[in-house]
Amino acid sequence: MLVGCGAPPPPSNILIYGRGDDADRLDPIQTDIGESVKVMCNIYDTLVTFDDETLDLVPSLAESWTTSDDGLEWTFKLREGVTFHDGTPLDADAVVFSLERLTKPDHPYVFDPVIPYAQSFEAIESVTAVDPLTVKIRLKRPTAAFLTTMSMFPSSIVSPTAVKKYEVEFWKHPVGTGPFKFDSWNVNQQLTLLSFDDHWRGRPEIDGVIFLPVGESAVRVKQLLRGEIDIADNLPPAEIDSLDEKPGVVVQEKEGMNVAYLTMNNDKAPLDDQRIREAIWYAIDRDQLIESAYSGHATKAKTLVPPTLWGSHAEMEDREYNPEKAKQLLAEAAADGVPTPVKVQLFVMTDPRPYMQQPRQTAIFIKDSLAKVGIETEIVTNENSQHFRRMTRGEHQLGLAGWSADMPDPDNFLYTLLDPDNINDVGGNNMSRYRSQKVHDLLAAAKTEMDHDKRVELYHQAQEQIFADAPLLPLVHTSVRNVQNQAVTGYLLHPSSLTRLRLTKLKR
Repeated sequence: MLVGCGAPPPPSNILIYGRGDDADRLDPIQTDIGESVKVMCNIYDTLVTFDDETLDLVPSLAESWTTSDDGLEWTFKLREGVTFHDGTPLDADAVVFSLERLTKPDHPYVFDPVIPYAQSFEAIESVTAVDPLTVKIRLKRPTAAFLTTMSMFPSSIVSPTAVKKYEVEFWKHPVGTGPFKFDSWNVNQQLTLLSFDDHWRGRPEIDGVIFLPVGESAVRVKQLLRGEIDIADNLPPAEIDSLDEKPGVVVQEKEGMNVAYLTMNNDKAPLDDQRIREAIWYAIDRDQLIESAYSGHATKAKTLVPPTLWGSHAEMEDREYNPEKAKQLLAEAAADGVPTPVKVQLFVMTDPRPYMQQPRQTAIFIKDSLAKVGIETEIVTNENSQHFRRMTRGEHQLGLAGWSADMPDPDNFLYTLLDPDNINDVGGNNMSRYRSQKVHDLLAAAKTEMDHDKRVELYHQAQEQIFADAPLLPLVHTSVRNVQNQAVTGYLLHPSSLTRLRLTKLKR
């Protein structure tokens, strides 16, 4: 079934989810693409998860757990009677199989050496099956955020039988224990999941969901108003404001746990000169950007860590908009031999992201802002996956990027986006190529510090040093907004931005 212009009404109990882009791969260890995560968090389960409405950790595939006094051993008791979509049972061996694929790149059923989130799980030393329903995980060191990390999608439990059957093409035939099972995928057309009758929490309220990628937001709006799709995400803020006034349309909004930022390649001239990076910071009026590209539905960022997350340094100083200061810094750099006029390329993605619904408009705003202080900017546009691949390889000078929390911990922002551990050409998220031993040491200490207040202080110190070095420019933290027709009930925006559809209902 295809849904589009002039399409027939959707089936009465199949949810049609309109989004800006398609998934890439549906193997949880092989992707870090948000559109894939939207699908996978409905196909797979993890050992622990977030409560349906909060960031509180609750049991999932593990019904209980204990930890040793030294924090090095975690023992998880699995639920009895859980089955995968292929009918095979969930047991301790399946958990060991799944987590060893994530933590052992030489595992015989790892088909791509690039495991984007491997660093997030590097503290795991071993995973063993104690008995059919008990798993023991041993850590290399005490890790404060370990349990929270186990809620992240890369630790999803996959069917060993399916992985061994499909091998390198498992990502096209995903099999988990989640509330929905994979049905079909016509790439860049539609991806269909069907409800799993035997899910351990009970069958979902809807019969299935079709994820429909439609790059043009105006088309998604028309489809929503015609009743051809039920939910539309990542629409431009002004469009959402206008839809909020239309009958039959419901708008949801929550404070987001995300950041949009301007990455600066510290390895490439002229961004290897801190004065140029600071000049760019002073040249961009983030308050005006919020009005121009976000219609006011965002807050100004001065650190990567969003204010909705503990550990964000609210009292830290900022570099307020000051074009004269920007010109002064550029003149100082020119006096020391930096070629003038300063010329840079700005990489921008084609399709919207939750933290940046209008990337092209944002890029034009930045280009115009930099022009006012004498910096010439060439905008380079790539489709989303190519955009991030090129920046991971360090081909950019400036680039638009962002991050939505995988888990509610500052480490997920600071370590992931700015630690030198995460600089590599195939899966590293430190696209600024920022290398600070001081920041690395602070983040490493925070990982193993079990006292919460001391962790907060370590993260504050790290943010202060990052601010001093100006390796990138945090732009905004956005509100998460969703538009749905009035037939949809029970779907709640989650603080983590997870798209979880188990409780969603349709009343056509």
